Amino acid sequence: MLRQLALATILTLLTVGPSTANEQLDASWQQFIQGLQQAQQSLSDPEYLLAEPSGRNLAEGYRYMLGHLNRFIESEIRLDTNYPEFFRSVDMLRKWTGENPDAMYLKAPIDASGYYRIFGTISSTGSAPNMVTFQTVTDNPGSTGELAEMALCKNQTLDFLNSFDLKLNQDSAFEILIGPERPADHRGLFLSSRKTMLCPATGQKTLRDATALAVREIFSDWAREVPLEMEIVRVDSIGKSRPPISAEFMSAKLEKIATELPNQVRFWQLLQNNVLEVNNDFNGDGRRNLPYNGINSPAPPFTAGGVAGAEQLYAAGVFELSDKQALIVKVTAPVEPRYMGFQLNNLWFEGPDQQNYVSSLSGHQLALASDDSRYFIVSHRDPGVQGWVATTGLSKGVHAMRFLFEAKPVKENMPSAEAVLVKFNEIGKHIPADTPKVSPEQRQQQIAIRQSHIKRRWRAH
Repeated sequence: MLRQLALATILTLLTVGPSTANEQLDASWQQFIQGLQQAQQSLSDPEYLLAEPSGRNLAEGYRYMLGHLNRFIESEIRLDTNYPEFFRSVDMLRKWTGENPDAMYLKAPIDASGYYRIFGTISSTGSAPNMVTFQTVTDNPGSTGELAEMALCKNQTLDFLNSFDLKLNQDSAFEILIGPERPADHRGLFLSSRKTMLCPATGQKTLRDATALAVREIFSDWAREVPLEMEIVRVDSIGKSRPPISAEFMSAKLEKIATELPNQVRFWQLLQNNVLEVNNDFNGDGRRNLPYNGINSPAPPFTAGGVAGAEQLYAAGVFELSDKQALIVKVTAPVEPRYMGFQLNNLWFEGPDQQNYVSSLSGHQLALASDDSRYFIVSHRDPGVQGWVATTGLSKGVHAMRFLFEAKPVKENMPSAEAVLVKFNEIGKHIPADTPKVSPEQRQQQIAIRQSHIKRRWRAH
């Protein structure tokens, strides 16, 4: 009797299982399609729109949405905290968060209760990146679609290391251990994945768990610097086989993407409009956080939910130019930064094509002028001198700077930045007279170096 009952139960499971699984997956797929439609509708919703939904702007919006989708598909379906690997959280398609065009952004999922090892080596084919940072972070900003997540400290950096901390052996290699607490006998580089953190907005201290390791490799000399060779492993999973996926797994992932895809599109538009005040003085306090055709003073980030680049200083503003205008940004740094970068962003918070245009410049790519300052010239047309940052045809957008120092300068040695709007044909009046000229052939060579570097950068991982 028991054998007959057991057999009947097995037959029932074999018969009902696939049907139930298909219904579950079908329902989750419909939710996924609805989430995709909601994200698409946000591209032209006046609540989230920063420019007219037409032409290039809307085309870039669709690309932006699909870039998020592309990132979600890989991060949610491919990645596993038990079998970690690095993936590109940003690349030439997956542009978001006003990403640094000089950086390669990598992420690996981690379980805060586990221990992980990172093995890294400087490539023998070129120089190391100008700067590398490793951060254990609690979450991606923007997943809720609401700006309130920033004040609630949903996204925090628990611990970080950078190039100044790395200890290379005779083979130009390094190793980092990640875990909830440092083992008593460990003496090497360590990143904490579990930490009690203060939320400044609430005044509360909470034990937080990291969900990912975020890595930034920053390149200043695009002709020579190449990505690191790196691997991440979970110590107690080496050699084990990863289980096949289930209907429940896929269903949960489809539903998560359905929720977070429209949230990400909306969040970054709200951030630009309500917090950065790209279009107007949103809070009516008489000033804009990003000055119009101006630039604010370099300072730690006041946005990005606590997961911006560790120890970086930022400065930014809004540009809006006609073909007959240029914005000149003069930057003076009494102490030369380890890294400095200037870039543009479109109104989806994407950096324009840095591979085929000189749409960004690092400190290495723009030499100091004779007055010991740097002059970044934002314009639609090539002015024929060093310092040109091409708008790529964008009439309006955001310009931003990043600074990294080995030691934060004292107040009087902090970098300063100022911007002036000028007539294009009067650029020469606002820069040193001996500013080097750049011929069309030299400009082409600049772009050739950029094209080669970007291919090499993204092929390496």
